[in-house]
Amino acid sequence: MKFENTLKNLFGKEPDEAVQELLKNIEDDYGEVPFILKAMSDRPNVILPKIIYDDAVLRNPEHLDEKTVELVTIGVATALKCDHCLRMHLRVARRKGISQEEVFEAILLASALANTAALAQAMRVFEEDRDGRAGDDPVAEEVECENCIVPENNHNHKNSKKK
Repeated sequence: MKFENTLKNLFGKEPDEAVQELLKNIEDDYGEVPFILKAMSDRPNVILPKIIYDDAVLRNPEHLDEKTVELVTIGVATALKCDHCLRMHLRVARRKGISQEEVFEAILLASALANTAALAQAMRVFEEDRDGRAGDDPVAEEVECENCIVPENNHNHKNSKKK
């Protein structure tokens, strides 16, 4: 559904009705409704803006074809290590006739870039530490990493030891 049509169809509808219609459109396009949208479906104030944004970016790009968009989503899901997203977009790619070879190359490209990004980030920190520059910032040593799975870096982590 074109973005402009999405907006026209939403106005004048009750929020729950608009959500159901948009989810149906997504199911028609993807062959299924993504998990995260199902989980948010009872919160129109959250899901409607997300779907409108996603519709404009993912389902109606101006300069990329549908196959390229799907291969990009597979690459991003790979790089972000999102198994659920990757599985869903692999199913979507299969339904849209995207070859296994094309999917595999998208996964290889994303993996190579994710690997390079991890190496670059780690090497910068390593070199700062090696060169004694890491200790120059008194705040840096006190900042905790909320998302880190390493207990020493996340004092809220269930396995971390209290100091």
